[in-house]
Amino acid sequence: ERLQKLTTELADANEKLKGLDKLKSEFISLASHQLRSPLTVIKGYASTLTDGIVGDLTEKQKEVVQHIYISAQGLASVVEDFLNVTKIEQGGMKYVFAPTDIRQIVNDLASDMRIPAVAKKLDFQTDIHTDGAFMVNADGTKMKQVFLNLIDNSIKYTKEGFVKVWLNQKDGNMTFGVSDSGVGVSDETRANLFQKFGRGEGAVMNGGGSGLGLYLAQEIVQAHGGEIKVDSEGLGHGSTFSVTLPLIIS
Repeated sequence: ERLQKLTTELADANEKLKGLDKLKSEFISLASHQLRSPLTVIKGYASTLTDGIVGDLTEKQKEVVQHIYISAQGLASVVEDFLNVTKIEQGGMKYVFAPTDIRQIVNDLASDMRIPAVAKKLDFQTDIHTDGAFMVNADGTKMKQVFLNLIDNSIKYTKEGFVKVWLNQKDGNMTFGVSDSGVGVSDETRANLFQKFGRGEGAVMNGGGSGLGLYLAQEIVQAHGGEIKVDSEGLGHGSTFSVTLPLIIS
């Protein structure tokens, strides 16, 4: 009788926790949606000011406005991460799979991300194989989000040295990777790095971020039947993040 009572109480407590978790997810989703619109407006007005559409700005004023834009963009990324995590938790993350040229995505991203890397005086390198096709059955938008996150992290947490974006294929799979001379990853951190709110040493030192980017990357990659991993010889020795996906075999 006592065991039956404890079992019933445990079941009731479990149902209450599920209800609270659902309310939490709904609140995060609502709050994130409410933040999305004003952030878009802030970014829009900041761009308008920077472009001189409403009048010329001094160099100092442009610098201030650029800081506003960058801060708004950073917060917008955090909001997007929260929205995506909520979708995953509620089973609502939708994928549109289609034959996708991964090499084209990586080439475009490498071209775009060279700018912030060079601005930090980093040696930005690419090694994107030109042999063979890099067609994958994928949601191109979401895979671009994964690759962008990895390149951005690498640039962000590398103070000096190099960042290298590479792409190759072997045994029916393609592998995208980002190697750097940045802060590296300790053995202790590696075990939790792809969990929700898992944060590496670089994130702790630099602050900011949601702690969700790598968790989301892993969820997206696994939904594509792929694998994401990190290799590092430890703190101060840089790291390599890589994503392996099955190629479409024609």
